[in-house]
Formats: sequence, structure tokens, C-alpha cells
Amino acid sequence: MTKAKVLLIAAFVVTFAAGGAVGLLMSGHGSRRRGPSYLTAELGLTEQQREKMHEIWSEAMRAEGSDRWERRRALAENRDEAITALLTETQRERYDGILSDYEAKLDAFAQERQRAFEQAVERTKQILTPAQAAKYDELLKNRPKRGPGDRRGPPWGRRPSRHEQADQPKDDPSTPRGGG
Repeated sequence: MTKAKVLLIAAFVVTFAAGGAVGLLMSGHGSRRRGPSYLTAELGLTEQQREKMHEIWSEAMRAEGSDRWERRRALAENRDEAITALLTETQRERYDGILSDYEAKLDAFAQERQRAFEQAVERTKQILTPAQAAKYDELLKNRPKRGPGDRRGPPWGRRPSRHEQADQPKDDPSTPRGGG
């Protein structure tokens, strides 16, 4: 089985699992108070230790910085620049073609996933009472918005489309591969 097929299957499983999770939350199963966390249970932490651990890890995550995605993107751009500097012009054209094909297939995949999500939403609404359906609609409206090309994570390694590249001046340092 190819990597693309495995990724496609995994994405559908995740999408439908998310729909199931929303369904469970709507039915009240998710409203029960959770038990202790894994570490709390395994280590037998006291309430004071649990609170201190939460403080330690919250601080560690904040220390990582809010610019972590930007730093990762910059690292990926530097990597891409170094790799493409090794290529001849013909190889770069072929590489760009491969990337364009990948982006087109990824976009088609995202559209399929969106259709599956929309169908699952409609099927979910059919099993809800009017009050539940209204609350469900509200939950859907308030979920985080994602932009085009957003793959549920930082855009490291994502290159602008040919259209986006055409709109950037060649000497613009924000252009992939340093403008060339």
C-alpha cells in the first residue's frame, strides 16, 4: 500500500473518530469528570504535587515561545534553500513540478476530507433533537477557523503555489529559495 493511501485512510479514520467524539460529547458521555491523569495515578501524586507539576509544565510550554512555528518554518526554509542550491536548473524545474503535483493532490485530499466531514455533520444532525442540533451548530461555528492550505499544523516546507510565486518580486527575501 502506498504512503498516500495509508495517509488517506488515516485521515478518514481521524475525521470519523472526531465526529464520534463530538457525538459522545453531545450525548453527555463526555461531561463526566475525568479521573486522575496517567502520571497522577502512576506516581500517586498529591493534589499539591499535581498542581506544582501543572505549573512546571505550563511554564516549560510558555518558555518554548509563541514563535515556535515561525522558527520551525525558518529552519525548513533554510533546509529547502540548501537542497535546491544543489540542483541544476532542469532538476529544479522537475522538483517544482513534483511539489506542484503534490500540492494539487493534497488539495484534492483536503476537499475529500471536507466533504466527508460535511456529510458526517449532516448525519449527526439527523440524530439530534432540535435543541441538541442548535447547540451542535453553535459548537461548529465556534471551532477554530483554518485557512486554505492549512494542514492542521505549521506550514513548514509548504511552498507558495506558482500563482503565489508569480505575485512576489524575484528579489523578495521572503520568496522560497531566497528569491530564485
